[in-house]
Amino acid sequence: MTSEATVPCPICGSTATAVWTTAVRDFEYFVVPPRPFSERRCDDCSSQFLGPRPTEEELPPFYPSDYHAYNENHGALQQLLVKYRGRSRAKFYGSLITSKPGRLFDVGAGDCRHFDELRRYLDIECAGVEIQPDVVAKGRALGYDIIEGTLESADLTGYKGQFDVVSMNHILEHVVEPKTMLERSFDLLRAGGHIIGQLPTVDSWEAKIFGTTWGGYHYPRHLQIPSRDGLARILRDAGFRDVVIRTAPHIQTTISLQNTLVRRGWRPPMQYGKTPAYTALLVAALPFETIAWVADRGGIIDFRATK
Repeated sequence: MTSEATVPCPICGSTATAVWTTAVRDFEYFVVPPRPFSERRCDDCSSQFLGPRPTEEELPPFYPSDYHAYNENHGALQQLLVKYRGRSRAKFYGSLITSKPGRLFDVGAGDCRHFDELRRYLDIECAGVEIQPDVVAKGRALGYDIIEGTLESADLTGYKGQFDVVSMNHILEHVVEPKTMLERSFDLLRAGGHIIGQLPTVDSWEAKIFGTTWGGYHYPRHLQIPSRDGLARILRDAGFRDVVIRTAPHIQTTISLQNTLVRRGWRPPMQYGKTPAYTALLVAALPFETIAWVADRGGIIDFRATK
């Protein structure tokens, strides 16, 4: 690692950080930020993050109009996996909720179609926060209580202490102030309530094998990628207890394989950040993902903790 002006770690707050690499690029959407960022590493908790830190005002152009989270473009296999994920999440959420109906607050609620999927299997009331105004309108049109903006700056009057579960799947890595987000999530929960989420981790076989083409970097959109130790620390610092972290069933290695091919010069037409070979790469990635999940060394982790 090479030294540079001190940039504190957004996960643990340590100033023992330095540049890890400047070679990470956007191999999915080819976004070039208006100023360069390096991937930094914390010597204290081993998390990685972008430095210098982006501002909230800089973030919107990082997300092109064809960004995959704004579009539903699943092939048959992907649709099957998404449907399985919906049933699995409903079962898990149900195990955390003791009263009925349960109450869920989702950070990054999107257009809320996943709420409809959850409610097919679970007696639950759903609300959330979403930053994109047009996406907020879609969620509200389905009848859900959606706050427009970010959790860090939202007015939570009437929401504090009202929820059994706060969920944030692939959100914490995208925000400028991750600790503030977790502290405000703590405020939303009832005593004994649970925060649950999913995000990439640098503590994985996938990150070590693929290096700068690892899909978990998702440059420049992932502003920080915690180690397991770093994630446990930031959750405890926000007030949570009983932290549990475990590899999640996932298919991120598909993106790592695709990034490697693109870096080597393959540039076919892409849609929503995916090449025409995405499904074939997904099938190729499944054996590795399965072994990594069993060994608890996958590139995506689930976390949960209790208020």
